[in-house]
Amino acid sequence: MAIDVSAPRTEQLRLPLGLAWISAVPARLALAGIVVASFLTRFLLSLAHATPRYFPDEYIYASISRSLAEHGRPLIRSSPAHFPALLEPLAAAPFWLFHDPALAYRLTQAENALAMSLGAIPIFLLSRRIGVGTGLALVAGAFAVVSPDLFYVSYVVADPLAYPLVLTTVYVAVCALSRPSRGAQLAFVVLTALTALTRIQYALLPIVFVAGAIAVERGSIRRSVRNFRFTWAIFVAPLVALVALGPSRVLGYYNSVVDLHVRPASIVHWVATDSMLLVYCAGWVLIPGALIGLAYALGRPSSREEAAFGGLTVGLLVILFAETSMYASNGSPRFQERYFMSVLPLVLPWFGLYLKRGRPARLATCLLAVVLLGVSARIPLAPYSIASNKQDSPFLLGVFRLEHALGVANGSLVIAAVAAALSALAAAIAWRARLAVLALAFSLALAAAASAGSISYDRTTAKSVRLAFLPADPSWVDHSGLRHVQLIHTPATVHARSFEQLFWNRTIDDVLYFGPASEIDAFGNRRVNAAKDGRLVSDGKAVGTPLLISNYAVRMRLRDAKLVDRERAFDLWRPTGTPRAALFVGGLYYDNWLAQGGIVQIWPDRGTRLHGSLRLDLSLPRGTLRTVLNLRGPHVRRQVVVMPRQRVSIVVPVNGQGPWTLHFETPRPGYLGDGRAISVKAATPVFTSAR
Repeated sequence: MAIDVSAPRTEQLRLPLGLAWISAVPARLALAGIVVASFLTRFLLSLAHATPRYFPDEYIYASISRSLAEHGRPLIRSSPAHFPALLEPLAAAPFWLFHDPALAYRLTQAENALAMSLGAIPIFLLSRRIGVGTGLALVAGAFAVVSPDLFYVSYVVADPLAYPLVLTTVYVAVCALSRPSRGAQLAFVVLTALTALTRIQYALLPIVFVAGAIAVERGSIRRSVRNFRFTWAIFVAPLVALVALGPSRVLGYYNSVVDLHVRPASIVHWVATDSMLLVYCAGWVLIPGALIGLAYALGRPSSREEAAFGGLTVGLLVILFAETSMYASNGSPRFQERYFMSVLPLVLPWFGLYLKRGRPARLATCLLAVVLLGVSARIPLAPYSIASNKQDSPFLLGVFRLEHALGVANGSLVIAAVAAALSALAAAIAWRARLAVLALAFSLALAAAASAGSISYDRTTAKSVRLAFLPADPSWVDHSGLRHVQLIHTPATVHARSFEQLFWNRTIDDVLYFGPASEIDAFGNRRVNAAKDGRLVSDGKAVGTPLLISNYAVRMRLRDAKLVDRERAFDLWRPTGTPRAALFVGGLYYDNWLAQGGIVQIWPDRGTRLHGSLRLDLSLPRGTLRTVLNLRGPHVRRQVVVMPRQRVSIVVPVNGQGPWTLHFETPRPGYLGDGRAISVKAATPVFTSAR
């Protein structure tokens, strides 16, 4: 199969813009240099990303890869993973054959760096295909790898593989639409399938092809059907299968999307919000000219390539806006830049079409620049870069890093000033062509700055997560010599803490949820509770394997088990018989603060009766306030007053049937910087039997 990648000579862009010297460099050499430089830079930067932190996604992808390598089946904790986007786990599966999570992690980052760096190639070919010239095509390739969205190189997610695949699919679609052939159409179908297997959001790419076909055939449905019937015939089969099986069965893990509600007002709000933020992400200054170039490609195309490119990109924008606005309108407050990362590299080819046409519609270009200026002055970025709103946006992470360095007010002022200057430059380009070189330079510089900011934020955050959640040896459970360990996830434990242990330790087979603990994901969730004799029971059977117990907000002590190690709010126990609960404290944090309220439970050593005393050592550090702690249990009603810099020892009589429960609570809690409501500090309670 051969696809002609050269643009027609009549459409080559002459470059009196200072870009002619770039064209003098052999294109293949320059493009290879861009890809290699990007790969080396991005991979070296990814090494500073100390640990995964985007959960549950990174754990899911890594678990499926590991399972494919070890068992040949997509499993997560021995449960079948009905996960349609399997291309990334398949590509990374060989790395897990070394049975070393650290090595597999770094090899996955290297694969990601190479995949995203290769995104420069389809953008270069696409730019040449629509006739904007070699020099500008090389700049477009560079822009594709300088994008802050290459931030995801460091993560074990599907986005790095999807990035070059989507761009290649768009390029091949332009080839297939502009010069119809069975080979080109078959290539588009294959690439569409691969892209959908990477990220399910791209399963709608056939709709994009429909938009491109209608644009090429100037609105003629008949010609669109006749000229591309080979493609339509191939796409009919999966469409029939989708209808027959039902969307929920085909989507598997993502079947919740069929239950999303259509909220028109919210959808309009999010389309406007996403559009504004995408203007920032795209470098701002290119947008007025790029929109004019796109409009001409749709309304007055000078070739089938332009018409195809215009129709395809508009179709891609429509499906991405539909997906993100639907998702956001159903409760997600985040800007989904991840969904749009394939669109941002297309902005420069749009701008190239604007230059190729001789910068038409000058007044309209100036009007768009003025509108952008008004948006930047009226709507600051600060509200979007706070809390979790920035989680899926590398650009907003870079903005947050800037605001953190300069202060929110100063950071917002700098961004608004830069946006105003770029708006003026965008308007000036309509009158002076040579300023386009300056605009391109600014775009590359801003993309590089946003990348640097997001990487700096990520490095700091990943390091803090690594230090807080993991010991010096993250695979400490594997290296303990224990096998078939079960992790007991206890109430109030941050999900990421358990995910970190699961990612780095292959010997953890399953997760058991104690009491009301919330589920960390949707795979094989099993509950565990303590019976009257203290045995830990799950699915009607006593648990007899080694246990890794989360002690983030609880304390659990066992009988017939030996404590092997204790690391970062996790206790590792080896059974010496059938493990049984002896003591459980709910509401005692890892740093010895008691929550506002909680319980202490005690199980008898033998029989059903408990008789003895429970000792609680309470205190408050300097700088706190007098706190009253109410104790309530069988035949127990007490108020304990704890003063700052004071230690109080309380002995509570215990007499009754097990398990025996004592409740504690303060009516006036204090609050820590991380939002936890607390009462007093306490050591782990000690029960002493009267026997």
